[in-house]
Amino acid sequence: MHPFNVSRYLVRLLGGLLLIGLAGPGLGLAQQPMLIPQPRELQSRGGNFKITSNLEIVLLPFLADEDRATAASLADELKAVTQVDFANVSSVPAANAPAIVLGRLEQPSMKKLLDARGLNTSGIGDQGYVLDVTPSRVLLAGKDAAGLFYGVQTLSQLLVGDAPSAEILGVQIRDWPVLLYRGTQVDIARGPVPKLDYLKYIVRTIAEFKLNQLYFYMEDSFQLSGQPLVGVLSDLLKQDDWKELIAYAARYHVDIIPAQNSCGHQHKLLRFEDYANLAETPHGHVLSPQPASYDYVQSMYEQMIPVFPTQFYNVGCDETWDLGRGKSADRAQQIGIGKLYIENLLRVHDIVRNYNKQVIFWGDIALEYPDLIKTLPKDMVVATWEYFVHPNYEKWLKPYADAGMKIIVCPWVGNTNLIMPDYEQAAYNIGHFLDEGKKAGAIGMDNTVWNDDGESLYGLNWWSIVYGSAAAWEPGIPEVAAFDRKYDWAFYRNTDHRFAEAIKQLSHINETLRQTDLGQVYGQDYGGTGNDLFWRDPFSSEGQADARRALAAAPLVRHMAEGAYTVFANSAQRARRNADTIPYLEWSALKLDALGMRYIYLQEMAEAYAISLAHQNGPDRRLASSGLGAAEGTNGRLEDLRDYTTKLRELYEQLWLSENYPTWLPNMLQLYDRQSQMWQAKIAQFKQLQSDSRQKEPLPPAESLGLMTVPPTK
Repeated sequence: MHPFNVSRYLVRLLGGLLLIGLAGPGLGLAQQPMLIPQPRELQSRGGNFKITSNLEIVLLPFLADEDRATAASLADELKAVTQVDFANVSSVPAANAPAIVLGRLEQPSMKKLLDARGLNTSGIGDQGYVLDVTPSRVLLAGKDAAGLFYGVQTLSQLLVGDAPSAEILGVQIRDWPVLLYRGTQVDIARGPVPKLDYLKYIVRTIAEFKLNQLYFYMEDSFQLSGQPLVGVLSDLLKQDDWKELIAYAARYHVDIIPAQNSCGHQHKLLRFEDYANLAETPHGHVLSPQPASYDYVQSMYEQMIPVFPTQFYNVGCDETWDLGRGKSADRAQQIGIGKLYIENLLRVHDIVRNYNKQVIFWGDIALEYPDLIKTLPKDMVVATWEYFVHPNYEKWLKPYADAGMKIIVCPWVGNTNLIMPDYEQAAYNIGHFLDEGKKAGAIGMDNTVWNDDGESLYGLNWWSIVYGSAAAWEPGIPEVAAFDRKYDWAFYRNTDHRFAEAIKQLSHINETLRQTDLGQVYGQDYGGTGNDLFWRDPFSSEGQADARRALAAAPLVRHMAEGAYTVFANSAQRARRNADTIPYLEWSALKLDALGMRYIYLQEMAEAYAISLAHQNGPDRRLASSGLGAAEGTNGRLEDLRDYTTKLRELYEQLWLSENYPTWLPNMLQLYDRQSQMWQAKIAQFKQLQSDSRQKEPLPPAESLGLMTVPPTK
């Protein structure tokens, strides 16, 4: 166990929270660019561009519909700040008239304006832009439609103040991304399935930070006509919903990409007898490499292709551990598991490639057979994934780079199985994995989000998603401290650092609990706030062991959680953007506070009961009854723990329904209900003990009640 100094951290923590509490609106950030991602080249200018009521947004003529949509989005952004409708026009006004001029680098009229200001446009890459803000005028020129759109996203982060003093900070920017494909993911296969409106919110938000791909991890998650058993136990988006989302995302330059597992992770299909014949092992999770399986995969893609126009299809084929252990065992014996896997992968590749699509596959299994990687077609794209901290990520990159394959780097937001994502370890994984991937010639990123336990809420993932957007756009590794200084403004339009500080403090509870050797995720140096800790029976031997390990850190955990909650609850009105993420953070803080309370209370109840045992036959019966009353009664610890569970259930249900469809929700609420019943049963047990004690019945030993055995205190 690592040495744990509570007092030193507590002084630092409370001092920081005091400063946050004292910070009023007048103590905001200085007016300087707070941009995420950080532009490649940025120079601050001496004066700002003031937003006046006669401002015009000029879209130079003969641009595409998508550019007009970008100009309209800028008008909406300005209206949200100033409450003024600004006209979109197509002719440049007089030199002294205020205007924001939008266009493309190759337009002669835009070239003339840029040349007049001496702006260098050479070397601007795809999706890039040039932005020049002076007191008299704003010029924004995109290399292409996406570049113009991303320039507007930067412009919106430069818009400061409110009407009538709103202005755009004076800057000169040349900017373009390192990676052309920058995405994140929604896991709709393991419980929560976001509603269409929430998916649109995800699209809008990731686009603000210049992400351009949204992957959907699927198993039995796509509605297949004529196959009603597929997804019957889950929520499914209808095909019309998908089409609406895809059209909506296109306006934001976001490509919707299915990540449909086509080899493994198919248990939800194979549990049905009508499909059991496709399984490698009885009711397992891997499709057996046989004609009937390929017929199913073919029929699936026949229906998906017309819905998803994207050029990319991730066919999955990860974690196919059962392959070669059942129906294909003889074939595996003949050619080996590695060749069998490649053979199967190529069959799926051919099915999708016949539709002229670019095939992506998860890279974990092929890495086990590095000599076979060079046999894969060069038109395949590998999504190579690794989610933990390592000195380097060569193992996951070099074999594919050496084989000349296109690479998508897949880090992780650090969310699944945790009450609060582990942003610190996620930042290392995202930053370093992507940095090495960029050096290895990767073409893109999929910053993965997983729901392995079915409990995760998407609204807690934004810090990691936004950090990933910076790491994919910018050269090198974004420095975390600098990123945090910009996060409040970029994500919340808040003018100090309170949200970022509270968010990171809450996430740091992962590291705090890890120092106690209490909990980790997947046996790695990752996580600490595991959901399993919260659901574990505290009166079991395992629960008692948790309490002993966590006791030294529990007061600090509670101070950290309560301090963060106080910031969120008192400052929610300061979030002028993305305010709907604050309740997620409040809920997480309360759940971690309840966990810390549990560990402290288990010790206090054990000590109090030891007093009752020691004095049950003594002259002062009040000492015996007071020990029992510490557990149950007006000031009883058990009632506190029950009440916390009740409140957390209420908040979780509200958050779930604001984000997701309802089918999976009862599976999660039963965890809260079961825990509430446990507390209530223990309350009833201690009520009976108090009654028995009044009748001078002997008290049972602590172990029989699930309490820790401790010596009585005075």
